[in-house]
Amino acid sequence: MIEKFKYELQNMTKAERIKDTLRKTRERRKTQRPVVYQLKLQNLFRRVRELLKRAFLEAKWLYNWLVSDTERLNMPANKISAVEVKVGEVFEERPLTVLGSQVKQEIADRLRDNLRALGKLKENGHKVGALKPKRFVNSIPLKQYGVTYSLDLTRNRVRIQKLGEFRVLGLHQIPPGAEIASAVLVRKPSGYYLHVTCYLPGEHFSREPVGKAVGVDFGVDSKLTLSNGLKVDFEMRETPRLKRLQRRLARTKKGSRNRERIRLLLRREHEKLNNKRRDAQNKVLAFLRLYEVVVFQDDCVKGWAVLFGRQVHSSGIGGLKSRLRDSLETPVAVERFEPTTKECFACGKRHELSLSDRTIECDCGWKCDRDVNAALVILKKGLGLGPDQAVGLDRPELKPPEREAAARILGSNPYIRVSFPQ
Repeated sequence: MIEKFKYELQNMTKAERIKDTLRKTRERRKTQRPVVYQLKLQNLFRRVRELLKRAFLEAKWLYNWLVSDTERLNMPANKISAVEVKVGEVFEERPLTVLGSQVKQEIADRLRDNLRALGKLKENGHKVGALKPKRFVNSIPLKQYGVTYSLDLTRNRVRIQKLGEFRVLGLHQIPPGAEIASAVLVRKPSGYYLHVTCYLPGEHFSREPVGKAVGVDFGVDSKLTLSNGLKVDFEMRETPRLKRLQRRLARTKKGSRNRERIRLLLRREHEKLNNKRRDAQNKVLAFLRLYEVVVFQDDCVKGWAVLFGRQVHSSGIGGLKSRLRDSLETPVAVERFEPTTKECFACGKRHELSLSDRTIECDCGWKCDRDVNAALVILKKGLGLGPDQAVGLDRPELKPPEREAAARILGSNPYIRVSFPQ
């Protein structure tokens, strides 16, 4: 049987072997989930930093050269060795010395994908313009593992085609059974990173659920209120250092080196804030994944910024809501215009409440915190239950496994404040 397989493999053409490999990969991907791990390049000497800087500069040159004339996409991008760059009023020829052949091809493929996306938007009636040259490129695709780049898990090293070998931090995140795929070399204000995409079997993500279903109500005072009475609040506001840098930037002269230096410091400070917000979102999502079903309302968080701009922007609940659909296995969304806050959970009667009314009291005897009541109504509507069917959901208690998981996951972030029901 093995000899027969080897004989068939030898008689297949290169195109047939590639097609067969892609077919097997697609079948394997049906039972796997992608995960992106971030690795940081460490111990970068001046010569190495200059080499990486040159790579991103050449990526910008190539992209802008292709954008200026899309007919050049018909050329084999891997054989482009020099491009024309506009310097002032004239064009100069610049050689591409540190970009690998597959990297050049992937940059051209990115441009084709952008053109196809614009074409789709135009077909759907959107008004779109032409692609413009970029002032800078902050990501370089590394398409094929083992060719464009390779990882040495034992020595904490990564080798990138034509750029050399680098020491990286974070390889311990990749589990032993992971199937390593493509990667992206990213430049950030804090340094250079490698975003590696790995595929893991679905069993790797299985967790013991702490509850069957939970309703989530988004708010401004408490960013998330769950139907079991748990309230989660987190804000990462502008730091005093950020405000000082903004004042210093306003006093600098445009085009000066000092202005560019302060702008770099500003980008680093914004990156720190974004990392803190992202970590808070990850902790909340990790906790919500412990429920079998998560029901939330598709609120217009963007409209809240008109009245509560700083509280909304500093928390990033808009990004959290958009990630709920992609990160959770069984998310259920309630329509945006459903009056969940005004509706009584017990009988369904609607009340007129102002922002100062923090408690809802109904003639049927139901009295509850308005945010918890809204989360219960969201849960009831998401599960499709009527008033007579929702009796069993009457004020579900926060179970000990849920309390323990909230303290362990949410409590690990110092910027998240958790309020347990009394």
